[in-house]
Amino acid sequence: MEFYYRKQKKLKNGKTQVQCLRIFGCSRSGYNSWKERQKDKDGKRAAREAENKRIMELMRMVICKRGYVPGKRTFRNDLWRDYHELISVKRCAKLMRKMSLVANRPKKDAYKHQATHNHECASPVNSVNQNFFIGPRKVILTDITYFYYGIYRTPVYLCIFRDAYTKQILGAAVERRMTVDLVKAAYDGMMEQYASQLKHSEVYIHSDQGSQYLSTTFREMLEDDGFIQSVSGRGNSQDNSPMESFFGKMKTQILDLVALCTDVETVKNMITEYIRRYNSEFYQYNLAGLTPDEFYTYVTTGIYPLDEYYGVKSTELMPVSELVAERRRLADEKNRKAREAYARKNEERNRLHKTPLQIIARDQKILRKQIKDWEQTKEDARKQINRLNAIIEKTKTAGEFVRSLPQDKLDELAIPQNWQKYVELNYIFDMKELF
Repeated sequence: MEFYYRKQKKLKNGKTQVQCLRIFGCSRSGYNSWKERQKDKDGKRAAREAENKRIMELMRMVICKRGYVPGKRTFRNDLWRDYHELISVKRCAKLMRKMSLVANRPKKDAYKHQATHNHECASPVNSVNQNFFIGPRKVILTDITYFYYGIYRTPVYLCIFRDAYTKQILGAAVERRMTVDLVKAAYDGMMEQYASQLKHSEVYIHSDQGSQYLSTTFREMLEDDGFIQSVSGRGNSQDNSPMESFFGKMKTQILDLVALCTDVETVKNMITEYIRRYNSEFYQYNLAGLTPDEFYTYVTTGIYPLDEYYGVKSTELMPVSELVAERRRLADEKNRKAREAYARKNEERNRLHKTPLQIIARDQKILRKQIKDWEQTKEDARKQINRLNAIIEKTKTAGEFVRSLPQDKLDELAIPQNWQKYVELNYIFDMKELF
């Protein structure tokens, strides 16, 4: 439109600006505003572009630090904590689009919903009842997940022990097989480093109903160290939801990278470094913008490890001791109400909705059906054996027939299709489904 208008101005009877605007369907105010932006008298646009380039370079450094592309909120938190660059979440999203960055997203777990469970009346006690946030070093969650690496997608298994309150990874182990030894290695790693912090009353070790956690070996380890074992309800993933959530985020961030590893030692090194960074370098919004290690120090000592809190100097806030005391009071009150609510909910959920006689009758029905299925299988097997014996008798007759044939007939049978000419060899049609 600008080019057309300039051309018309040079003509003797050229169109006016208003006429040109009508031709192109533009408003005068919009056109004048566009012209002002093009002038950029104070160089604001150039300065803004330079600022965006600087921040985008910092975002690349955040990616290098984490090893994956985080989301817009994580970008904002890391820019503020590491580079004192306070920008909005919306601006982070805009710069991510400009850089064509797509945050790592979770993938569907191929092994979800494939677990089997024991009889509901044989389930262990669920002492935690989803009340995970009692306090630091009070509820320790544990679970096992898998990764795969190399060309042949070889599986490896990761076991983790995690503080539900501070979100710290206390112990971890990676092995080729998912056995009790895997859990023991992760447990020993936790006790070696954090035993002094766990030696107080009522520490719950909460897991699912995996055979590794219900084994005698694991139970004896917990009893020896004075821990209380708690196990999720039968088929209820919500009873260990923080661990499920952590594994989901972890796989979102490094699953594709682990797949590029060529051997299990490389996988162990990558996962070990990821856990170290997670504990000491990865800031989290719901931990007051701190890392899990920093948050544990904060909630246990009352010393906030930062000079400022989201742009506000720590000296401008209330005394840290007063803040911690108030938070603990509110947390205790909240936990007390939560325990009462969970106790009522758990009592209702664990109550059998059938009478014992109804459960026994149901179990008898299941067993009778299994017996009937196996009896039917036995009958089918007997029929199949009789049929195969009949075919064997036909093969014996066929063998005697072939032995009596002259050489020219034997040469004729060298062609497979010629077998169909002889009735004595028709047993071949009974063997079709056997090949």
